[in-house]
Amino acid sequence: MTFFAARSSTLPRSSHDPWRRKILLALGLVALLSYTALVGGGLYLAHGSQTGFARQALENLGRVLEGHARSTVEKVDTILLATQLQLNADIAGRAPDRRAINPTLARYLSLIAAESQSLRVADASGRFIHDASGKLFAARIDDRDYFHQNRDEPGGSLVISEPLFARITHNWVITLSRRLETPAGEFSGLVQAAVRADYFQAFFASLRLGAGQSVTLIDSERRLIARYPAAPEMLGQPLASERLSAMIASGEQQTSYTTRSAVDGVERLYVVRRVADYPLYVLVGHAEADYLANWHRQLFWGLLSIAVLGAVLSGWIIVWLRTYDRAREIAQGMTRAYETTFRRSRALLDSLPDPAWLSDRRHRLIAVNDAFAGLAGKPAESLLGHTIDQAWPAEAVQPLAELDAAVLAQQCQQKRVDSQAFIGGKLRHFEYIATPVFDDTGELAGIAGVARDITQLHADQERIRHLAEHDLLTDLPNRVLLADHMASALAETLGAQAQIALLFIDLDHFKNVNDTLGHEVGDQLLLQAARRLAENLDERDTISRQGGDEFAILIRGYGSPARLAVIAQRLNDALAQPFVVAGHELRVGASIGISSYPQDGQDIGALLKNADTAMYQAKAAGGGTYRFFTPDMNARISERVTLENSLRQALHDNQIHVHYQPQVDMAEGRLIGFEALVRWHHPVQGEIPPTRFIPIAEESNLINQIGSRVLHEACRQNRAWQDMGLPPVVIAVNLSAVQLRQPELAGHIAAVLADTGLDARWLELEITESAFVRDTERIVEVLQELRGLGIKLSVDDFGTGYSSLGYLKRLPFDRIKIDQSFVRDLPDNGDDIAIVRAIIGIAGSLQKEVIAEGVEQPQQIDFLLAQGCRLMQGYHFGRPADGVQAEALLRRLGDGGRIPD
Repeated sequence: MTFFAARSSTLPRSSHDPWRRKILLALGLVALLSYTALVGGGLYLAHGSQTGFARQALENLGRVLEGHARSTVEKVDTILLATQLQLNADIAGRAPDRRAINPTLARYLSLIAAESQSLRVADASGRFIHDASGKLFAARIDDRDYFHQNRDEPGGSLVISEPLFARITHNWVITLSRRLETPAGEFSGLVQAAVRADYFQAFFASLRLGAGQSVTLIDSERRLIARYPAAPEMLGQPLASERLSAMIASGEQQTSYTTRSAVDGVERLYVVRRVADYPLYVLVGHAEADYLANWHRQLFWGLLSIAVLGAVLSGWIIVWLRTYDRAREIAQGMTRAYETTFRRSRALLDSLPDPAWLSDRRHRLIAVNDAFAGLAGKPAESLLGHTIDQAWPAEAVQPLAELDAAVLAQQCQQKRVDSQAFIGGKLRHFEYIATPVFDDTGELAGIAGVARDITQLHADQERIRHLAEHDLLTDLPNRVLLADHMASALAETLGAQAQIALLFIDLDHFKNVNDTLGHEVGDQLLLQAARRLAENLDERDTISRQGGDEFAILIRGYGSPARLAVIAQRLNDALAQPFVVAGHELRVGASIGISSYPQDGQDIGALLKNADTAMYQAKAAGGGTYRFFTPDMNARISERVTLENSLRQALHDNQIHVHYQPQVDMAEGRLIGFEALVRWHHPVQGEIPPTRFIPIAEESNLINQIGSRVLHEACRQNRAWQDMGLPPVVIAVNLSAVQLRQPELAGHIAAVLADTGLDARWLELEITESAFVRDTERIVEVLQELRGLGIKLSVDDFGTGYSSLGYLKRLPFDRIKIDQSFVRDLPDNGDDIAIVRAIIGIAGSLQKEVIAEGVEQPQQIDFLLAQGCRLMQGYHFGRPADGVQAEALLRRLGDGGRIPD
């Protein structure tokens, strides 16, 4: 053991003191500069993070606004197309009757009343000749650019005008118009609809964006159509922006940049998206001062902390230099005074594995062991005579100093548990125990203390707690921790004013991945899905895995239900993108249910239950979407679960049967085939219509089993009729969207044909229009495979979905089926007449057969034949019947019988 050597208090000042002062000043300056660099680096990273988040939020908002503008144009164009087809047909057949046309225009206008303020027809001279309002105005349009474009460009494609100040209604609009032609293809006028600028303005305002955000709709010449915040004085004026001009000239679909607004002069980050292939562009902007407000506060506090640190370092150096000499003298005196005590105590202290020390009543160390010196990072001899707060690392001194003070004050043993970061930054946990030491007279002489290292015990406890609160696969919080987070969120707010919502997410078609590729691939898919969810949420939101393919997300401070819808759509978009796992490209998507506090539940159990209920509604809607909870959902879900269980039992007990409805060619009066229709006869409830159990079958994956059974039975029955010598006919079987997404679908159907012995040319598959809206490229491949087998293909319920004519022509269909909702009111409903004519015209243009379903009246037959539709199906020709009754019909017509008119 080495002790401090005694020195006289009159020793001269050391010659090293000037250098000591310079070193202290240098160290202080280095510390200040290092701290400044750390603060600056943190501010730089925070600036980039805030900007990136703002850009991502603007891109998501841009997609929503672009989709709204696109759907508005497409909705109005559908009306224009129907009007164009009807007027061109009227011109070809007879002179148009104004009294018949104006009411038709009025009905069409009522379908787009929210978007368009007018629907008018002009002749070749630019004079209005028909108006949905029933009035004709003297205003002419032959000087308008859109009139010239329709006149000079044959083909009748959609023309979108620049923003115009309407001469009749005196407000700003953009017009959508289509060319009308004579039978010889000459220009005979146009049909136009005027979309109000304030329609877009009202939608932008309904988003309730912050004061620093803006939304602008312009045309390809940068002319302002609508804006939020409103700028009425700028409507129709071009925006001065080189970046915007460059984007439009290059044909880019999306870009982003930061610039000062040409409207209000505010510096903003902008994201610009083109509206499909139309000459329209959506600009969304967010003011830098708004989205960087939090960063500016960080900048202020960072600069303030640097200034405070500089002042503290300066004061500390001055005080230290003034007291250094006196402290040295005191230390030497204490070392000599306690030398004997130290020698007696050192052997005992060194025998302890944990840090231990002895100190006097003034907290000056008398003795320490090697473990104590190791944690202090200094030799044991250099610590003697110093107080605890001088010897112990600054980061850990507070609990030790407070413990010693408590022992001296209460003169009894004290304990304390605390965590400390020592040299190297490693966090360690200690149980501090300090005991008073009394001399022979009973007077308090000092303190004996030990710091027992419980780091491993603490780590074990933390690990156990983590396992109890987190999911083993994804390491996300489980339901227990989610409930804790919700309790914390409620405690931080004021009861009913809390903006807390729960999103319950279930991956669509995940079971197919597990069943076909195994649980290892499924687990990797869940990990990727969890990462995507985290990447698209704020840090304050809590993601929890509930088990299987279900996740729950606690959202705090969401602002409004519209904001929840934006978040849910963003998550749906993220999960809809392909996943690549073990070389497989997987698509799952998600169904999301949303419940909010307190209206949908006041605890985590109720919120989870109701969000789960809403999720089932989203899944029933076809998946890939979200639904908010409403009170009547519980009743519907209960009914659905009961019906699903009954359906499973029905499959087991063979309650599912196939009926056949005839399809005829009325031009020749002959039977051409049957449509196979599934029927369920419940032993208690009787006949249950397909509209009730088919959606449940699709949602619960029972549709694959039902579809396979119907397909096999229909093929078997058709082959049996042929073996009886009956005339061969085509049997049509419905194929659902769920079945269409089955792997190896073509191989399965080929196996059914081989097993039943039916030639592929006598099988037709009917596919609902909405089934190929998603994942079109893959659907095209599957349909090509089926077509390659020789199977006929048809589009069912045409006109009820949202398909695009652009990709409909790419699909290898043989036949288009007109939905019965358009046939039911023929020939008395003008709207249905126009739609049916349009569908027949489309089928003719694409060189496809067309068949009308739901035919029940002779006048419907006459009208359809007059329009060129010869193939029909409906109760007029026969209701769906079992195999025996269908066989009788086939025998009768096969013997030369003719379908009655």
